[in-house]
Amino acid sequence: MLNLLGEYHCKVDPKGRMMFPARFRKQLEQVIHHGLVINRDIFSKSLILYPKPEWDRVNDEMSRLSRYSAKHQAFQKKFMRGATIIELDATGRLLIPRVLLDYAEVDLRKNNELVLAGLGEKMELWSTANYQKEVLDEDLDFGALAEEVRKDIEGKPTT
Repeated sequence: MLNLLGEYHCKVDPKGRMMFPARFRKQLEQVIHHGLVINRDIFSKSLILYPKPEWDRVNDEMSRLSRYSAKHQAFQKKFMRGATIIELDATGRLLIPRVLLDYAEVDLRKNNELVLAGLGEKMELWSTANYQKEVLDEDLDFGALAEEVRKDIEGKPTT
């Protein structure tokens, strides 16, 4: 099982190409040859990079949804919208689709720096502004959030 760790500031060029950090390539050396899948995050204006084997597990979960349920189909359409298989080129760059850069609020005319952060079996790709606002937010009481999440894991009701 993967445990991708690290936070890297990367630059994306005007064509949407980003140099993939060598330390992530090292962590992914057993699976990188399968490629990656990039998609929109469900909860934030960021992108998720899945190693292809992990995406296959996610896709397996999707295949359990009923094709005869409007709710299931609506979720699947929204979730799969924009999912793209990508591979590293010969120089170690990823080509990020423009529509996904737009979703993540990356405006290459203003700032071409992104943050790529490991999150267990996947990676998050953020504009620096959204990363600052969503992840580095000092207004969030992280201790209280940790207590709530711990209760969820232990199966205890939250207050």
